[in-house]
Amino acid sequence: MIDPTTLNPDPWTALVAVADEVRRYLPGRDPETLEQGLALIPLTEEDWDRIGVALAADQDSANSLDWFMATVLRAVGFSDSFTGSIAFLEVEGDQQSSVVFANRVVTASFPKTTDGPDGPVNSALHAASWLHTCLAGHTK
Repeated sequence: MIDPTTLNPDPWTALVAVADEVRRYLPGRDPETLEQGLALIPLTEEDWDRIGVALAADQDSANSLDWFMATVLRAVGFSDSFTGSIAFLEVEGDQQSSVVFANRVVTASFPKTTDGPDGPVNSALHAASWLHTCLAGHTK
């Protein structure tokens, strides 16, 4: 479906993770570099096809947000050993939602609402960056 206000496919989705981890776990991807050492990985139609196949094969994977996010990460190419922080972003017209996933569990979820400085996308990016900083401090 095309959003008539933006003429873009509806909705737009992406993952944001630490750039070094993206390069390590997804060597074939070409993410967009963001500030604070993060990388943006837009989810493609092929990614959603793999996610759909994975969800159809294991319908229980859609029973919780934790399982859904693990399925999304596997379908995109992250191995089950990935425990870093990652943000899942969804933008649909002027509506946004996001999920932060770290250590294989959802640590924050921001429901669909309008954008802005305290909107779901910015909140998830701040949370993912903060989690990465905290987790990195515990592993040194």
